[in-house]
Amino acid sequence: MGAVLTIDKILVPVDFSNRCLRMIADAKALAAIYGAELTLLHVVNPMYSFPATAISGPAMVPIPESIIVDRQKQLDQFAADELQGVAVRRFVYEGEAVEQIAGFVQSENVNLIVMATHGYGMLRRFLIGSVTAKVLHDVACPVFTGVHMDHHDPVAPAFSHVLCAVDLGPQSSAVLSWAGQFASDCGARLDLVHAAPSAERLAGAATEIAKLQEATGVKAEEVYLRDGEPVNAVCAVAKEIDADVIVIGRGDREGLNGMLTTHSYAIIRQSPRPVVSV
Repeated sequence: MGAVLTIDKILVPVDFSNRCLRMIADAKALAAIYGAELTLLHVVNPMYSFPATAISGPAMVPIPESIIVDRQKQLDQFAADELQGVAVRRFVYEGEAVEQIAGFVQSENVNLIVMATHGYGMLRRFLIGSVTAKVLHDVACPVFTGVHMDHHDPVAPAFSHVLCAVDLGPQSSAVLSWAGQFASDCGARLDLVHAAPSAERLAGAATEIAKLQEATGVKAEEVYLRDGEPVNAVCAVAKEIDADVIVIGRGDREGLNGMLTTHSYAIIRQSPRPVVSV
């Protein structure tokens, strides 16, 4: 196993929701493990006025300074009790949320984003918020997302049991290496899961996983091979073994044009545990 992961800057995008507030405990715990700098960022969306004619596009109206001042005061008080005694940077930016988040990640060399998912209305189980989805799509650093469903009752984060899901594709080595070092840094147990939709496609997986573990130098305590739909199988194993967090890959950003893989997106939506997508 190599040196600890380089996680010295953690970013928490803030929209002042209860879901976001519930992510603070995870961000604080992760910052403590890695001695990382914690930054809260709120982005004020630009205001638009639509012209009378349809020939030209909407014009952007400058955001009143009073709004920026009010949001900064609100951000300064956000999670104040939860982060008492913790050194935290707090910034309010203007502009399109994902652009500002992605720009901050790049300019500040952020190593990890911690953020909530948001699903509303009758389809909440099947949707994650547009900002979260776009951040997962656009940024290169790992993203830690919380449990999606509203009924989740969060407890103090422990990170004592990590489940790594691999599809045995080209990114599996990087995902398992990240999960293995994360588990080591947290003093956690590491298990591994691989699922395939048929017994035929599952054949030979044990051999491939053995090779993967040997190549990465990461040895899981237990390997779960499941015949079935991958998303349901991964989520079921996470619940069965009471994992604290699932580590997954979210696709080759170059090869897939930055798109989340179908399985990765679905696991984030349906997981009973927080997910780190690498």
